[in-house]
Amino acid sequence: MSTTTTARTFIGLNAAFSALTGLELIIFPFAVAHLMFSDPAGWTTLALRLLGVGLVLFALDLLLMATNRFVTKGEVMLIILADIGWLIASAALVLLTGYLFSDAGLLMIGIVAAFVAVFAAGQYVGAGRIVAPQSRVSIRSKNGKLSASVRRVVAAPAETAWEVMTDHPGYADVAGNISKVEVLAGEGIGMTRRCFGPKGENWTETCNQFQEGRSYGFRIHTEAPDYPYPISDLQGRWSVEPKGPGSEFSIDIEAKPKGGFLSRALFASVARRQFKSILVDLADAWAKRMEHEART
Repeated sequence: MSTTTTARTFIGLNAAFSALTGLELIIFPFAVAHLMFSDPAGWTTLALRLLGVGLVLFALDLLLMATNRFVTKGEVMLIILADIGWLIASAALVLLTGYLFSDAGLLMIGIVAAFVAVFAAGQYVGAGRIVAPQSRVSIRSKNGKLSASVRRVVAAPAETAWEVMTDHPGYADVAGNISKVEVLAGEGIGMTRRCFGPKGENWTETCNQFQEGRSYGFRIHTEAPDYPYPISDLQGRWSVEPKGPGSEFSIDIEAKPKGGFLSRALFASVARRQFKSILVDLADAWAKRMEHEART
């Protein structure tokens, strides 16, 4: 189970509660104003509606975090600070302007604050359980291309890591988006292999760089009729080098999405999280296999 599960669960609950509260304020500001305030003035309806909009936007931000497997401890702590700010503001409203509210209004403020306090406490516990992934991922966009890389130090010699990395049929066992790999012809530069997706879609890849024991690269033939991703050009490089008693391997991917500016911008925003998830899972699975091979 991911170390971010607890934090993301409470962030998700926080998002749902914020969204429901915000929508209620947007849709029924007049009714809420007459319920909360002793003598509702004209500004109260507008204030409640603006608060509702803010809560919905806050909920959308929380939803993105709740679905991010790699949410950081710092990001969770920022949400906790926002919740604490809400609690402080609620207390200030009651102490300084409590006379403006009805008994029902004061009760509503207290109930909402109680929920926020529970979310803050759960998020704090969850933040304490987050462990940063050992696989270090970097993703950036430049000149219409998306570049992604992952690096991982393993307790295995470079020779062992290289053997695992060049086990092409075994690549399907560690890559979550590939179900089968078969070598079609050759070895080294010019070698071709065929990769199959989870639904049987397939494409070929050609080795375009090779340095024995150090690195190799492939150009992926994205022009295949059933290639499943909106990418016009895709290349990858896999490398390993000694590091202390073990080694460090890396995967570098460069992708050019299909379409115009809007398509590329959308691809860059959506693909960042997908690339990170795929690369971390692949690096973790490879590291586990490399270290197992080194022990046997």
